[in-house]
Amino acid sequence: MNTTTIRGIGLGILGTASVVAVWALIVELGLVSSASLPSPFSVAASLPVLLTDPNFYRSLADTLGAWLAAMVIASVSAIVLGMIIGTVKFLSAPAMVAVNALRSIPSSALIPIAILIFGLGSAMKIAVAVYAVFAIVLINTIYGVAGREPMRVDAARSMRWTWWQQYLHLTLPSATPSIVTGIRLASGISLVVVISTELLGARSGIGITIVQYQQALRVEMAYAAITMVGIVGVILYSVLAAVERATIDRIRLG
Repeated sequence: MNTTTIRGIGLGILGTASVVAVWALIVELGLVSSASLPSPFSVAASLPVLLTDPNFYRSLADTLGAWLAAMVIASVSAIVLGMIIGTVKFLSAPAMVAVNALRSIPSSALIPIAILIFGLGSAMKIAVAVYAVFAIVLINTIYGVAGREPMRVDAARSMRWTWWQQYLHLTLPSATPSIVTGIRLASGISLVVVISTELLGARSGIGITIVQYQQALRVEMAYAAITMVGIVGVILYSVLAAVERATIDRIRLG
């Protein structure tokens, strides 16, 4: 590992330790009731219990399955549509107006409608998450296509490349860094939205597990589940960030 990586890891550990220290201090001073905010040490003690609960893994798998399905559907559809809009210039202005209009409606406001249409199953969670992140990938794709170097476009035309050749060897490589960045940004939002739908109304998922622990007054277990969700989120973000860096480096070297 290089110095920058080591420094980043060290700062991450320091930041996490600072949050835990402040958390413990708040509980110790009685600023918040322990019934609402247990100490980080009691939460840490609950983690082994949580990690031996098969129901936790089933719930987490359900949530991650909905997250993955939403990301695949949103990414594929947004990339295809973004490529078309980005290359057909007269479509850009009306498309952006429509996208910005839809983005003004928060995804959480659509949860009751999604429940009416899809019920309380996974389809509802996926639909709301797709709506929440579709525009992010779409806009990044459009901007990526628009960022093609004019000289390369002129060179491709002078060599009489077909549309498919321009798409495969020019448009897609130019747009890929922006697309990957959009997917990385969308991944975190998608996970938050999926869990939010579970907290507000769903049959299964880690959000339901957290609510059940809360209703059973097992607050430490609820916070332990939240902690594990945070760890999973960090892992997903780190993996996608590494993929993004590798993709950009490969394109630059290529």
